[in-house]
Amino acid sequence: MPGRLPIDLPLLTLRKVSLRRWIVIYAAAALLPWGAAYLSLQIQSLHAIPLALNFAAIAAAAAFLGEGPAIVGVFASALAYQLYLPMAMRAGPADTLIRLAVILLAGGLITLVINQRYTALERLQSAMDVLQEQRDILVQAQQASNSAAWTYDSRKQQTQWYEGGAEIFGRPHQEVIAAGSPRQFVMPEDLVRLDQAAAVTISTGAPFNAEFRVLWPNGELHWLEARGTPLGSARHIWRGATIDITMRKRSEAILLQTEKLSVAGRVATSIAHEINNPLEAVTNLCFLARNAENLEDAQLYLDMAERELNRVAQFANHTLQFHRQQTFAVELDMGELIRSILQTYKERLAQRNIEVEFEVRHLLPLLCYEGEIRQAVATILVNALDAMPQGGMLRIRVGSGLNRTGRPAMLITIADTGHGMPPEIRQRIFEPFFTTRGAVGTGLGLWVAMGILERHAGTIRVRSSTGQRSGSVFLILLPYAESASAAQQD
Repeated sequence: MPGRLPIDLPLLTLRKVSLRRWIVIYAAAALLPWGAAYLSLQIQSLHAIPLALNFAAIAAAAAFLGEGPAIVGVFASALAYQLYLPMAMRAGPADTLIRLAVILLAGGLITLVINQRYTALERLQSAMDVLQEQRDILVQAQQASNSAAWTYDSRKQQTQWYEGGAEIFGRPHQEVIAAGSPRQFVMPEDLVRLDQAAAVTISTGAPFNAEFRVLWPNGELHWLEARGTPLGSARHIWRGATIDITMRKRSEAILLQTEKLSVAGRVATSIAHEINNPLEAVTNLCFLARNAENLEDAQLYLDMAERELNRVAQFANHTLQFHRQQTFAVELDMGELIRSILQTYKERLAQRNIEVEFEVRHLLPLLCYEGEIRQAVATILVNALDAMPQGGMLRIRVGSGLNRTGRPAMLITIADTGHGMPPEIRQRIFEPFFTTRGAVGTGLGLWVAMGILERHAGTIRVRSSTGQRSGSVFLILLPYAESASAAQQD
């Protein structure tokens, strides 16, 4: 638009340059129609369309000089024809008014159309600038977050990747775009997890969320997390992003190992207390056997010592069960697992005067990783013991129920009569590094336990009260394997 000048000049210079520029612009707009009218009257071939050059001059003024100069050009054209037109070609006043009206009306219309067109072009350019800025922001956000945004069509099973995504698959972005679907880059054993998450989103419309692994061409294994949401108007179209969470997974593995060592240390302390009493008894019984008056008494003392040593061996075996790592899932008797944990903490239960009610109803074996489930349950049990330093009642129920999806699941209830938790603490107990035990606690136990249960497709809910009947209840649901579920339904 005319008059638009650089803003970094001094104000006085701006005024001078602006005034000179406007003078030139309006002078050109006023003189151009005079030249056009003169040429139209001088050139014989233009007599048939005498106003063509003037209308072209008006259009040029509107396009290059602006709306104001174009209007000046319209009036200049009307005045030029009125003065240039030879007396022989002049008609009466009525024809003159008609000619002036045609010039003014047509010139004004040309000015209006061109001005609207250029306004639309300016708006289009502004919209394109905004779109480009948003595109740049999206590219920068993807690169900064090490992610790639996408749109997925669940009917066609096609993924469209947005421009500028990070190379989360270890391959150039264009190669991933050309592939259409990223399934070929996913580890085969993780495809089932992706399909299950997609099936839930398709059937319920819930947000899509899945974690999976990809093997980069250089041999590195990376963890990715895909999150998406179906569109309200078209639920088969999902929009979301896939993020590289490899560093988070590595950090979680380190924290998990740290918590395992912490749990092992706590268990070892309990085992040491449990072992100390039998060892003292063995020492006394060996002394009595050595000084026995006859062989029969010595044999009796040695039999008693053997029983105490068997107790020591049993405690040592419980300690090893906490440390063993499994690479595959096994069928687990949850009742026996909890009994072994309670046996491990028998001495602490007695010292704190804590009574135990343990009930196991008819159960099916649970397919799981025994070491992980043992760690999760032991963590919750230890927290219940810590909540009752002055004694109380620990109630444990193991039975069957249904999870939120209606799938048969094992139901484990662990309730204590401890001091309970206020709402502000209960809401944070599963956060990493949150602890109410000061320097003694790591704040990782319940966070790790929840992660273990989630990896087994399980859930955990907590109720707690600090009133007159204080205490906390942990409710754990672990779904059975498909074969076990079918057997239970039969």
